[in-house]
Amino acid sequence: MEIDKRASEWMRSCASPHDPVVRQRLLRSGSSYLVSNCSPCGKIERLEVGGKWMYLGFAYDDWFESRTSLDEIIAAACGLQRAQDAPEADLTDVPFLPEFLYIMRELRRFATPTQYRRFTNERRGYFQALPWEASYRFAGRVPDLNTSVTLRLGLSGAASFVAALEIYNGDEIPSEEFDRPALQAVREISTLLLGWVNDFYSLPKDAHDGGGTNNLITCIQRERRSSLEEAAAEAVTIWNRSMLLLLKLSDQLADRGTLQLQQFLGDCGRAIRNAIAWHAENPRYATHALSVTTEPPVGLDPSPLNIPSISWWWQQLE
Repeated sequence: MEIDKRASEWMRSCASPHDPVVRQRLLRSGSSYLVSNCSPCGKIERLEVGGKWMYLGFAYDDWFESRTSLDEIIAAACGLQRAQDAPEADLTDVPFLPEFLYIMRELRRFATPTQYRRFTNERRGYFQALPWEASYRFAGRVPDLNTSVTLRLGLSGAASFVAALEIYNGDEIPSEEFDRPALQAVREISTLLLGWVNDFYSLPKDAHDGGGTNNLITCIQRERRSSLEEAAAEAVTIWNRSMLLLLKLSDQLADRGTLQLQQFLGDCGRAIRNAIAWHAENPRYATHALSVTTEPPVGLDPSPLNIPSISWWWQQLE
């Protein structure tokens, strides 16, 4: 509770965002709980910074979704990328810059050089995905399912959330483990499951705010020319089969992994469970979502999903 109290107090002290409606919705969300409940071995001081980062991350999501100029989105994304790579750089015209620089400097202070590089590499994917998503949104188009999945890997911001877990714990995963394709698959599955939880809960909000062109359910509905109910059922199946694979790969890696890797794998599972609970209780979404858990039902098809951009995940099973 103390972590969340300090993170929300910090957000209240910030000058941005200026819109009082957006600001109040952000503060009511309790975004910092996404961090504080997923890393039981995390250092308190680091988790507090992570909680602040979650508030700011949602502020950025709202800001980018409210833009109507692709040029503005590209300029902001490039500026933020430069700010994370060089937090001491003198930049202007970047949204929420003082808050962003504070978070980056704190994370770089805590992280090893390797951990910070891993984090910023994932965040770079988010900045690259923003104009790509906006191009669909401005044109009123919905990407095909395979493109949507690739885009969602970057756009959700969950990839950097997953990468930050080892920073909170203070233990660096050895490169020979971190760089293995099987762990890359685990990180990608965790990223998409976290992003899809948000899709399941935010479909009404996306429609209200003008987003939703990259929501998993919307993409399935458009591609299959199906009803919303049929698309939702397929989305749950995709979730369950991905979750099943995550459990299998996590067990496979943990069997002979270092303690750092085992802690990271456990935190990924906790992060997903926590995200489900957080969305269910969050007034930011305030809607009944699809029923998903981290315990897939029995009898699932164990074969790869027919989504080319992620079917390689199943090849990592031994």
